[in-house]
Amino acid sequence: MYEQFYNLTEDPFRLNPNSKPCFRHGSYNHAKTYMHYALHRGEGVVLVTGRSGTGKTALLRDFIQTIKSESVVTADLVSTQLQAADLIRMIAFSFGIDRLTGSENEVIAELERHLSGMHYLGKRPLLLIDEAQNLETEALRKIQLLMELCWKSEPLLQIFLIGRESLHELLLSDRLKALYAQINAAIRLEPLDQQSTGEYIQHRLKQVGWNNDPQLSEDIYPLIFSHSHGIPRLINLICSQMLLYGMTEQQHHIGPADIREVLQQMRDDQILPTPLQQVTA
Repeated sequence: MYEQFYNLTEDPFRLNPNSKPCFRHGSYNHAKTYMHYALHRGEGVVLVTGRSGTGKTALLRDFIQTIKSESVVTADLVSTQLQAADLIRMIAFSFGIDRLTGSENEVIAELERHLSGMHYLGKRPLLLIDEAQNLETEALRKIQLLMELCWKSEPLLQIFLIGRESLHELLLSDRLKALYAQINAAIRLEPLDQQSTGEYIQHRLKQVGWNNDPQLSEDIYPLIFSHSHGIPRLINLICSQMLLYGMTEQQHHIGPADIREVLQQMRDDQILPTPLQQVTA
């Protein structure tokens, strides 16, 4: 709708991650650098956490794209698909194993042979599990079993667990002490700061042909930051409503009064959290 009104090639603030280049703010670059460092160490479990909506899945997709040319074979799972009873079979299937009808121990043995073959050919298996905070404790204990598989005294498998902050707390439980001991990197993706919030909004707009229509007052960015807490998913939601409001009001300039109107409606609808601070812009 508002894409046509503002002559944009597509919706710049879609909530789902897209294939366009990510906005690489400071925390994003830090997290990705440490993910690469941990990958090349080739050991243990890597933990990547962050608040909901901070861009963990986009970071994961970007990371996978950048290692495609390396000798890494990835299996990429989302934990909402996984029950504890099916976890090992799903992991084996993701690494290309078709024979999954035996017992779980037989599947693990087949997975061990398969992963050993990868190492023999100079390949490194990497398991990535997104939304890992949803895994049952029993499923996480089964991941510990996989960490015990070795090839010439080296671990056969490296695992990245990506999830919300509660994942870290879950791994601290007494039943998961053995798995927690295998963590060799804990990486946290932070929300944007106020300056990066404005840069992020313009980054998204420029990706879809924005030519300063609508013209955005600099004074709107502190307001958006305060009400979004710097979380990209909430920034997208606010900006989508902002453009819809601008189209409805036939406006090609959006200032503080306009964004306050949008934010007030979103607060009335209980879509947004409490602002970080009072902004006088």
